[in-house]
Amino acid sequence: RFLHYLFPHIRLCSCRLLPALVTAVAISTSRERDLLALSSHVVDSVAGRMNRVQEGLQREGKSCYRRGDYKTAIGHFDRAIGRAPSVQLLDSRASCYEKLNDLPAALKDAKKAIQSQNEDPTGYLRAGKVLVKMEKQSVALEIYAHGLKKVKHIGQGYELLRKVHGELTTQLAPPTSIDPLTVLPRELAELILGYLSFQQRIAISRVSKQWSGFIRSSPNLWQHLDLSNPKRKVKTAFVSKAINTARQKLTAATLSSLHDFDKVLHALLRHCPIEHLTLCDTGLQSQNLVEALKKSKHIKSLRLDRGTEIGPTTLAQVIQVCASTLETFQCILARNEEFVGIWTKCEHLSTLKITLTGDPSRVRPGNAAWNAPVAPGFGGALLPNLQEFTPNLQSLTIHDKKPRSQLHSVLDLRDLGGLERLDLELPIESAHQLMLPSKLVHLRFVSTINNATANFFKDSDGNVRGFTLPQLQSLEVAVPWMDIALIDLFLSCDPDAPTEMPVAPSKLKDLNLHALSVSPVDLVAILSHPRLEYLLEFGLRPSSPCDDEITDLITDKFPKLHTVDLSGTDITGVGVKKLLRNPNLRNLVVNDCRYLGSDAVAWAREHGVKVAYRMSSSETGGKKVRY
Repeated sequence: RFLHYLFPHIRLCSCRLLPALVTAVAISTSRERDLLALSSHVVDSVAGRMNRVQEGLQREGKSCYRRGDYKTAIGHFDRAIGRAPSVQLLDSRASCYEKLNDLPAALKDAKKAIQSQNEDPTGYLRAGKVLVKMEKQSVALEIYAHGLKKVKHIGQGYELLRKVHGELTTQLAPPTSIDPLTVLPRELAELILGYLSFQQRIAISRVSKQWSGFIRSSPNLWQHLDLSNPKRKVKTAFVSKAINTARQKLTAATLSSLHDFDKVLHALLRHCPIEHLTLCDTGLQSQNLVEALKKSKHIKSLRLDRGTEIGPTTLAQVIQVCASTLETFQCILARNEEFVGIWTKCEHLSTLKITLTGDPSRVRPGNAAWNAPVAPGFGGALLPNLQEFTPNLQSLTIHDKKPRSQLHSVLDLRDLGGLERLDLELPIESAHQLMLPSKLVHLRFVSTINNATANFFKDSDGNVRGFTLPQLQSLEVAVPWMDIALIDLFLSCDPDAPTEMPVAPSKLKDLNLHALSVSPVDLVAILSHPRLEYLLEFGLRPSSPCDDEITDLITDKFPKLHTVDLSGTDITGVGVKKLLRNPNLRNLVVNDCRYLGSDAVAWAREHGVKVAYRMSSSETGGKKVRY
C-alpha cells in the first residue's frame, strides 16, 4: 500500500526534476568545451610563440652568418636546436663550423642530420663536402653513394647529390685510361703476356680489337697451342689461324676435344715444327697416328695422356717413326694389351712411361702363369731389351693396373747405368724380382698385390737381400703389411755389392711409407737411420694403428722437416700441436684422421701451416673440408 501510495509522487518528482538535470549536464558539457577550446588556443599561441622565437633565432643566425660572425651564429643555432632540432638547423650550424675550419664538429652535425632524416639529401651533401676538405675523398664518395641509395629519386636534392657523386668519381678516376699495349715496347708487352697461359691469352684477346690484333700478330705467344680442358669442342678454323699466326714458331701442341682430330693433327705436323705433342681424350689411336707422325721430323716429346690409348703394334710403329729424335714417350696401352718392350733403338730417349690397363671380365689367351688369371707377364721376361734399345734412359715409369694376382718374372735394370728415376706399380711379391741400378736417385715402388707381403725381402730359401742404392734421395714404398723395419734394406747398402760406391751414402730428402705394419720399436729404429738425418718431407700411412706418439718421434728426429703426411693415422689435436713445435713445418696432410677435430686443423692454419684435411669415408662421421 505504501509503494502504491508513493509511486505517483515519485513519477511527479521525476517529471519535474528531469529537465533541470538535463539543463545542468548541458551547462557542464558546454563549460568543458569552452575550457578545451581555451586550452587549445593557449597551446596554439604558445607553440606559435615558440615557432616565432625559433624562426627568429634562425633568422638571427643566418644574418650573423652572412655578416661573417660565425661564432655568434653558432650561438643562435645552438639555442634553436636546443628548442627543436631539425635537418636545416644542423646543416646551418655545420656550415658555420666549416667556415671556422672546425671540420670534425661540422662532420658530427652532418652525421646527426643523416641519422635524424636519412631520406633527406642535405646531410649527405654536407658530410661529403666536409670529408673532401678533410682529404678523405674516397670516404666522401662512399657517403654520396649511400645517399643515392636512401634518397628518393625525385626532387632537386637527389639530382644535386648525383651530380657531386659523378664529379667526385671523375676526380678520383685516372686522368685518361691508356691501353698498355700502345705504350709499352712490343718486346716488354710480349714478355708480360708470356706469363699467362694460352687459354688466358685467348680470353684477353676479346678485350678489344687492338688487343686481339696484337696477340694474333705475335708469333712468340703461339709457341704452345694448348687446347687442354676446353669448354666446348675446338673448331678446325681456330687451329688454322694458330698455324698461320705462329709462322713456324709453333713447337708444342696439346690437343683435346677437336671437331676433326685427324685433319688437325696432320695439318700441325705438316706445317709446324712440332717438338712436343700431347694427346688427350682422342680415343683409341692406330694407323692414323702413325701416318701423321711420319710427316714430322722434330718430335722430341710424345705424350698419349688420359683418354688416348694405343695397341702394342701401334706402339712399336710410333717408336720406329720417331726413334731418331724422341726424348720423352708416355702412353696408355689399350685394355688387356701387354708391353713387351722397345725393339727400335732410341739413342735420345731419356724418359719412358707406360701404363697398362685391364678388364677383369676378359681373359687374354697366352702362356700365363698358373696363378695369373687374366694376363701373362710382360712377355715372359720383364723388359729384357731396355739397355740395348734405350741406352740413355734416365727415367722409367711402369704402372700395371691390370687385375692379376702377381708376376713371377724378374725385372733386371742393373745395366741401365744412367737410370736415376724409377716409378713402379707392379704385382710383385718379392724383392728378389727387382734388380735395381746403383745410381738411382728417386725410387717409387708400389706392390699392387692385395694379399699381405710380409716376407717381401725373403726368397723361398729364407735368404734376405737388400738393395744397394747409395745415391738415393727420394724413396716411396707401398707394400701391404710389410714390416717397417725392412725399410732398412732399401737404405743400408750391401757391402759385398761390386759397385762404385761413394765414401758415404747420400742423405734422403723425401721418404713416404704406405700400407706398412708399424710397431713403436721398429719405428724408432728406422727413423734413427743416419741417412734420414736431413729429411725434408716425410709421409707415413700405416696399415696398423698409430697415435700421437709418432708425432714426438717425428719432431725430435727430423728438425728440418717442412712437409708431413700422416693421413689415415689416429693422431689427435695433441699430435698436431706437437708437430707444430717444429718451426720449419709448412705443409701438413691429415686426410682421413678420424680422431682429429676441425678445431685443431683451424688452429694449425692460424699458425701459418697449410693443412690438407678431408674425410673420404662417411662412416667416421667427419665433415668434408677442402681448401
